[in-house]
Amino acid sequence: MSSLPGPIWSVGTEDSTKEEALRLLRDGKWTLSATQMGLERKFEFKTFKTTMLFINQIADQSKVRRHHPEWANVYNKVVVRWTTHNPLGLSHKDVEMAKFCDEKGLDLGELTAERLLPAEGAGSSGGNVLDSLLGQGVQECGPCAEAKKP
Repeated sequence: MSSLPGPIWSVGTEDSTKEEALRLLRDGKWTLSATQMGLERKFEFKTFKTTMLFINQIADQSKVRRHHPEWANVYNKVVVRWTTHNPLGLSHKDVEMAKFCDEKGLDLGELTAERLLPAEGAGSSGGNVLDSLLGQGVQECGPCAEAKKP
């Protein structure tokens, strides 16, 4: 039995969503955010152009689903965090958008650990800047202000 804290779920999150979120975490690509209320993951692509295609596809789907990420980008790397602000916690919206990101990453040829060049791997300092952007450097944002309707 693990003594590690688990996710903090958004009110009303169904068991099937919880199971899917835990599966994403077990698979090892997604991690639990520092507040335990979100999923986060780093994506890496071969080029900046492909990275921007990924970002734009996620942005388009975010608009459709009315659920937006917290993210950072440096050249060919993107860190994405999904969390729900109302009601606060990890929700089905986060899980669905995390899965969408995985699909788009696969479609666009996301670089996996096996496909990274040796200079781009864990021994490189290139990822440290991005990791700190969503680690220590940038805190998870609080509840978003609701857009005012005209």
